[in-house]
Amino acid sequence: MDLKIKDKIAIVTGGGSGIGRAIALRLANEGAKVVVVDLKKDAAQKVAEELKAQSGDGLAIGCDATSPDDVDAMVRETLAAYGVIDILVNNVGGGSGTGYVTETLVDNWDKTIDINLKSAFLCCRAVAQAMIKRKQGRIVSISSVSGKMGEPLIGAYCAAKFGVIGLTQVLARELARYDITVNAVCPGYVYTPGWEKLAQSLKDNHPSLANKSLQEVFEARVKSVTPLGRPQTAEDIASLVAYLASQEAKNITGQAINVDGGVFMG
Repeated sequence: MDLKIKDKIAIVTGGGSGIGRAIALRLANEGAKVVVVDLKKDAAQKVAEELKAQSGDGLAIGCDATSPDDVDAMVRETLAAYGVIDILVNNVGGGSGTGYVTETLVDNWDKTIDINLKSAFLCCRAVAQAMIKRKQGRIVSISSVSGKMGEPLIGAYCAAKFGVIGLTQVLARELARYDITVNAVCPGYVYTPGWEKLAQSLKDNHPSLANKSLQEVFEARVKSVTPLGRPQTAEDIASLVAYLASQEAKNITGQAINVDGGVFMG
């Protein structure tokens, strides 16, 4: 299927590794020109080099997506390079510490909200202003299945990802008159450094898991809650993002779509 995003200009935040890298590569494979944005400029540069080898184009920008000044500078640099922004993928995410809400440090709570929710707000605010002028655009934010159901030990993360879905719905209504669609993708269980932290926390709080490896804890969790019985991959997430960023999805907005193997059916 031709998604008709050839030569579209796409920003992918948190694009230097993991799901973000997979999204950047998939969009480039569909013909988009991708701006890889990451807190670690060297990681963004490595992915940009992969894109150049694959499609002949790629730009890396170092940016703290929780900083208004950094985000505004990132948008200016993108516009200076390409003139327009067609697609924004808010992929920055993660957590600062795990534990029960009653034991969560305020600083860890604030950092987790900033990383996941404030970053999406700042990037949407800055990029939408450029999209409004052209009366077109696609915004896709990465939430989580944890943004639809509360899970112990990751209260701040759940709250932030619920917030991403709320922000998505608000923006979908506000920006619809400019033909800008806004959607969220909710991954299920993808083995990432963030999941390793949760696996360690599960081990610490459940003696029966003490002798299991982090990978074993992850696999056991997937099998216990996922009807399809298998984890998701970064490429699974990238496929849906590419579709939502395309002309094929022109009438889809305000949605939070799960890629979770059936964990949350709703």
